[in-house]
Amino acid sequence: MAEIFSLPFMRNALLAGLAVSVAAALIGSFVVARRMAFIGAGIAHSSFAGVVIGFLLGINPLISAGIFASLTGLSIGFLSRNYKIEEESAVGVFFPFSMALGIILLGFVKGFTPDIMGYLFGDVLLVGKTEILLSFLTMGLVIVFFLMFFREMVYSTFDEETSRVLGIKVALVYYLFLFLSSVTIVVSIKVVGIILLSGLLVIPPLAALQFAKNMKSYVILSVLFGILSSVGGLFLSYWLNLPSGATIISVSFLLLLASGLTRKLVFR
Repeated sequence: MAEIFSLPFMRNALLAGLAVSVAAALIGSFVVARRMAFIGAGIAHSSFAGVVIGFLLGINPLISAGIFASLTGLSIGFLSRNYKIEEESAVGVFFPFSMALGIILLGFVKGFTPDIMGYLFGDVLLVGKTEILLSFLTMGLVIVFFLMFFREMVYSTFDEETSRVLGIKVALVYYLFLFLSSVTIVVSIKVVGIILLSGLLVIPPLAALQFAKNMKSYVILSVLFGILSSVGGLFLSYWLNLPSGATIISVSFLLLLASGLTRKLVFR
C-alpha cells in the first residue's frame, strides 16, 4: 500500500480516478433514471472525432473533444425536444456520423500516433497535472449543479409536465445537464477510454439501485460505488499488471453482481 502511494503516477491516477468517478456517478445516476444510457454512449463515441481534430490542430485533444462532444450532446437534445425525433434516434444519427468523421480525419494525421489508443481504451496511469486539474474542476461544476438544481432534476426526471406548472425551467435544466454530461464524459476518457466509458456512467448507479430507498440515497450510493470501482480497479490493475481502464469497469461490473446477489439473499 505504501509503495503505491509513493509512486507519482499512481498518486496522479488515484486523484484523477477519484474526481472522475464522483462526477460520472452523479451524472450517471440521472442518466439511468432518465433512461438516457444510450445518449451517454453516443456522446462518448462522438468525442472520438474531437480527439482526432485535436491531433490535427496540434492542441490538447481533451479540449477539442470537449467542444465537439458538448455540441453533439446539445444537438441531440435540441433535435429530440424540437422535432419529432426520439433521443435514441438522434443518438443513432450522431453516433455513426461522428465515428465516421473521426476515422476519415484520422487519415490526415501525419505519422499515425499510438496515443489514440490511450483515448480509446484509457490510460489513467499517464495522466498529468492538466488532466487532474480538469477532473477536479469538472467534479466541482457537477457538484455545484446538483446542489443548485437537485430538486429541479428530480421533478423534471419523473414528471416534466408538472415541473413546468411549478415554474421549473425544464429546458434550461435539461441542456445544462447535457452539457455537464458531455464535459464529464470527455474528462473521463483518460481514465477508462471512449470504448468503455458508458460503463462508468451506468454501472455504479445500477448497483446503487439495489439498495436505494429514495433519490438522495440513490445518488449517494452511486457515488460510493463509483469511487469503489475506480480506486479498487486501480489497485487491482497495479497488483496484477492489468489494463487500468478495463479493470475499473470489470470491478464495477463485479460490484453490480455482488449488489444484486446481496439484495436477493439478504434484503429479499
